Amino acid sequence: MAIFKPGRCRWLAASALSSALALSSCSSGPDGLGAGKLRDNSEFLSGEYAKQRSAQISNLNYRLSLKIDQTSESFSGSNKITFDLDKSDNLPLTIDFEEGEITSVTINGQAATFKFDKWFITIPQHQLVNGQNTLVIDYSRKYSTDGSGFHRFVDPKNKEVYLYTDFEPYDANRLFPHFDQPDLKARYTLDVIAPRHWQVISTTRESEIKTEGEFNHWYFPISAKISSYVFALHAGNYAVWEDKFEDIPLRLFARQSLAENVKTDDWFTPTKQSFKFFNDYFDIRYPFGKYDQIIAPDFNSGAMENVAAVTFTESYVSRGEKSTRARMNLANTIAHEMAHMWFGDLVTMRWWNGLWLNESFATYMANLAIDQASDFTNTWDYFYTGMKQWAYRSDDSVNTHAIELEVPTTGDAMTNFDGITYGKGAAVLKQVHHYLGEDEFRIGVSNYLKKFAYKNTELDDFMTELGKAAGKDLSQWTQDWLYQPGLNTIEASYQCENGKVSSFTLKQTAPKSYPTLREQRVQVGLYNYRQNSMALTDKIAITYKGKSTSVDDAIGKTCPDLVYPNEGDWGYVKVNLDPMSLTAVKQHINALDNATMRIMLWQSLFDSVRDARLSAADFVDFALKNIRGEQDHNVSRKIASSLTSALHYLDMLTYQQRRDYSDKHNQVAQVYYQLLSGAKAGSDAQKLWYGRFVSVARSDKHLAMLADILDHKLSFDGLTIDQDKRWALVAQLNRYQFANYRQRLAAQTEQDNSDTGINYSFYARAQRPQAEEKAKLFDILRHNPEQLKLARLRYIMAGLFPAEQQAFKNPYREAIISKMRALNEQANYGLLNAFTRIMLPKQCTADNENFLSELVKASTDMKPVALKSIRATHQQVNRCNKILTLMEQ
Repeated sequence: MAIFKPGRCRWLAASALSSALALSSCSSGPDGLGAGKLRDNSEFLSGEYAKQRSAQISNLNYRLSLKIDQTSESFSGSNKITFDLDKSDNLPLTIDFEEGEITSVTINGQAATFKFDKWFITIPQHQLVNGQNTLVIDYSRKYSTDGSGFHRFVDPKNKEVYLYTDFEPYDANRLFPHFDQPDLKARYTLDVIAPRHWQVISTTRESEIKTEGEFNHWYFPISAKISSYVFALHAGNYAVWEDKFEDIPLRLFARQSLAENVKTDDWFTPTKQSFKFFNDYFDIRYPFGKYDQIIAPDFNSGAMENVAAVTFTESYVSRGEKSTRARMNLANTIAHEMAHMWFGDLVTMRWWNGLWLNESFATYMANLAIDQASDFTNTWDYFYTGMKQWAYRSDDSVNTHAIELEVPTTGDAMTNFDGITYGKGAAVLKQVHHYLGEDEFRIGVSNYLKKFAYKNTELDDFMTELGKAAGKDLSQWTQDWLYQPGLNTIEASYQCENGKVSSFTLKQTAPKSYPTLREQRVQVGLYNYRQNSMALTDKIAITYKGKSTSVDDAIGKTCPDLVYPNEGDWGYVKVNLDPMSLTAVKQHINALDNATMRIMLWQSLFDSVRDARLSAADFVDFALKNIRGEQDHNVSRKIASSLTSALHYLDMLTYQQRRDYSDKHNQVAQVYYQLLSGAKAGSDAQKLWYGRFVSVARSDKHLAMLADILDHKLSFDGLTIDQDKRWALVAQLNRYQFANYRQRLAAQTEQDNSDTGINYSFYARAQRPQAEEKAKLFDILRHNPEQLKLARLRYIMAGLFPAEQQAFKNPYREAIISKMRALNEQANYGLLNAFTRIMLPKQCTADNENFLSELVKASTDMKPVALKSIRATHQQVNRCNKILTLMEQ
């Protein structure tokens, strides 16, 4: 048991019962603490403490032994840690380990005294020596069920068990006790006892497998020096496919019941193309020997860059034929994670304030690789419509932040996996690429990776190497772009005389809260309408800065009918169209001969909806007027995406108001059906318009069509209605309670007993506009979430309150806040994140806006990820109310 007296601590012997391993922290004691800081008793690791611990520890090695099996819900292990210790600060040593059981601890061959405070083990320094120490910790722990740490999945189809790890930013200590921070890199030696029919995958390729009865004993050789968050262990009866790129062995893994749907060419082809590109671009041969890719169930993100054992979500596996966009998304993700092998794994950030550079660089380099080394086209159009718009939305939100910012704890790091970290960072890297020059940028990156291989770095290290390669001082650029938040806007202002430009300036503005005016290089595009075509007649490269920049090279040019001041999307900036250009767009948008420009102009129009300058209903009318005349698939996708968002705002109206605009959905559905009927069999256009038609159908006429598709009474040449498409049909029929929707759901549930099928079944049930059904499912969320894994709970939450059903949420408003606060006090970070993001009331009413305003004020003590969702939801409702007010005028 723990005995505490003021000014002194008594430490438990390692042989004591685990139930007694709870001692109070003490601020001083027999060790005579130095000037350092004792660790906070928290589930998060602070940057301040991590920096202090990094000064204590060096020459770190782990020897990890684990036993895992088919039936147990927990696992056991032993970790032998060797390290050099600097005892100059005379502080206790802490080892990160969340909520496991400690069996024994020995230090330098002797039983140790220690305490275990739920989140970390503490050892007094008097038991350690200055210099090399050996620490051995025997332990056990339950598997995770939330997709992080060491996750356990049971396949409902065949009861096979699959295990995988996901550690970023601070979950490696849910697999084994160690120093879980990126700047304490270590070498790992691993052995694992596992069932004989299982595969075991880690950061290195196994060197030996010994059979021991019903188990195999896997031995893995020592790894390179890496950070713990990119160490990996995956195990289970995975199906495996093998290939090779030059001398690099490639493997792909998926669970057995999913294997028939895996199209290996979609994986191995972009893997090989990306290897060729990165080996050449970085001028550094891939450093980790082998390359495995594991398709993991219940995975929370798209993928994770574990060294030589990358994990991917199963959503990249389709049970039907993929569109070109879906295959391109997969290829992009493969390239993104591979880029991390150099930028993130070989060279690693010192602390989580460097997360943005890690993710932004991989995002930018993935797009560069797909553009230059793959079979796909229009890469940067996809970047603009996807990643960059995510960045703009994040930067234009109440939660905007600097790209480079302080990250006090690992809990704060979780809040920064956002559009600023991925999209804005990648966009500014794209524009600094133009600013420095292509060769200079590549040489700077290569020099950086060579100089800091197997080490940890900070932002200055990277910017210094870029600046050296280009011969430019990037200090002001760094300050303006990386340390200051906010999104700037530019607009062209020009005059013409006698058909020629007589004056031309670019005007730059910034929001009041973030007034920084930046410098960057863009192209100004000048367009003229001639012979039924709006064509680019001139483009002028210009570096602008300050409030106003004269574009002297435009003087004397033919007076343009349309000006776009970010031609080719070089810059990271929001564009306001000048009045003459806006008129030209409304008259001739389909006449523009450049598909990329049409995409950007459609985005500018929808930005006007979000900014409450253009009615959502008017936008729908304009899109319907022009969508049939668009022939480019990527532009069509952009129009359809913006239409979905505009219709969402209409759905957020009150019931009476929705009735006034109900025909808008039917008009859109009818146009989608016409486009579907006219699309080429098997084409991407056919897949696009089919999916959009299903998602917007709600009238009896269109819902009857969905039922006919499900019953094989209505079909389209070249389009296979696979199981996932059947679930989408069933969900839509349940959302609008059409015909025999209950029986159809029951039939699909019986037909598809896969994990995906179970998820869809919950989602379809949740969508029914029935108070009783919603009450049952909400009760699970509120009182018994442990009944279901996090992945399943997310499907329920996603289905419960669609936009037009927000009124159903009103009776649960106080219960939602109560549950949110309860989750905030627990260590269930994943559920807290999902719950606050999805379940907060979003109805667009003045009452709800006031409610959320008060909630923001009352929630300053919430964990960062929850507070961020509360603030974002309040702003979202405020924006929605302005949009709806405009429609009422």
